Amino acid sequence: MDNDFFLFPITGWEIKTVPVDGVLSVRFPFLAHDRQKLSEADPGRPYMMHADQARELRDALSRAIAHIENQEFESPDSTIASTGVLIY
Repeated sequence: MDNDFFLFPITGWEIKTVPVDGVLSVRFPFLAHDRQKLSEADPGRPYMMHADQARELRDALSRAIAHIENQEFESPDSTIASTGVLIY
């Protein structure tokens, strides 16, 4: 990965449904620095979305995964510039 990216690797996820409001909550615990222990992961913020938004997120993740799996991998330095950021 490019050192210009400020990375927060996620350590898992928590998904809760709120049936009364018809939404779900997604939280991504993450590591804030490279010396942080997994047991000390930041719990992350809860993000609320409707079912339709969750489906769109699922589909966007599936497309991004397919993009990764279908590209021919070269050295990391040569692929960073060509892959860019996918926004759906």
